[in-house]
Amino acid sequence: MATPQTSSRRSRSRANGHDKKAVAAAAAARNDLHAAQEAAETFVSAVKSSANHFTEHLGRAVGEKVVKAQHGAESVAEKAVDARHRLEDTIRERPLMAVGAAAGAGILLALLSRR
Repeated sequence: MATPQTSSRRSRSRANGHDKKAVAAAAAARNDLHAAQEAAETFVSAVKSSANHFTEHLGRAVGEKVVKAQHGAESVAEKAVDARHRLEDTIRERPLMAVGAAAGAGILLALLSRR
């Protein structure tokens, strides 16, 4: 039969064994948490690096498109100025034909706007 002293020793040894398991589980959980934090930091760093790379690439691409658009706009402006000069020259050379063409265009626009 177990005496009260023997019983308490067994309880203490079980408690100590249980405490050791809890401490080991807590240490393992801490290690797992640390590893997860490192993995998360690595992932965030990789995402930031990719975002920076993408931003730089996008900035270059947009810059190139803006330059092309500016050149296109300059080209269109030059062509418009050339067309205006040719039209002015034609009007100076043949003023009656210019007035007739303008009148015809006006009549045509008036007819189209009535519909």
